[in-house]
This record gives sequence, structure tokens and C-alpha cells, in this order.
Amino acid sequence: MSPVAQRLREFRAAVGLTQREVASLCGLGKRTIIYWEMGEREIKCTKLVPLSEEYDLDFNWLILGKGSMFNEMADPAVVEPKEPDEEIEEVDDQIIEPVEQQWVDTSQPFQKEQEDVLPLIQRLRKK
Repeated sequence: MSPVAQRLREFRAAVGLTQREVASLCGLGKRTIIYWEMGEREIKCTKLVPLSEEYDLDFNWLILGKGSMFNEMADPAVVEPKEPDEEIEEVDDQIIEPVEQQWVDTSQPFQKEQEDVLPLIQRLRKK
């Protein structure tokens, strides 16, 4: 059995899915999953995308064996905001120079790009 096939079987066991359920989620026949896990056929990773979407399966782990079985990306809506670092709070306000509108040179061909960047620079300087 190939390492990828072994990891596929390990993933399936970890989430409690049968071969039939994996096949159904991926739009495949049960025999395909059996052949993949036995190493008799090459695993088509593109067919496993629904598993990644449904169970947050990390393809780096599945294919290369690197990292963890599941993606470690947290849902941004659930993550609590972090407290600002004390060092950042101690920044002297005198160091921060306001970005003036004169910074934008309207005679250059990149006027639009400069106007787009100005608010970003102002926000970064406020931090």
C-alpha cells in the first residue's frame, strides 16, 4: 500500500466515514475507493476536493505526509481578536507623520495607483 493510500485510509477512519460514504461524497463508486486504499489504482486527488471542503482535509498531509491531517485555518468569524502588543501601544505619537494629500503627484501617469495607495499608507501609519 502506498503512503498516500495509507493516509487516505487513516483520514477516513479519523472522521468515521465508510468507503461507501467517501465514494458518495466524491461522486465515485465504492470500488474506486477500495482500489485506491489497496494501492491498485492511482489516487486522483482532484476527486478528493469534496473531502477537503467538507472535512478541511489538508492535501499537503495527504499527498506529501507533511503537516497535520486537517487545515489549521480558523474561521475568522470565530476567532477572538487579540490584544494589541504593549510595544505597539508605546509608540511615540511624534514619530508618526501624517500623510498629506500633497504626496499624490497628479502630473504622473500613476495618479490612480497613488490615490489608491494613500488610504493604505495612512492606515499603516496609524497602527
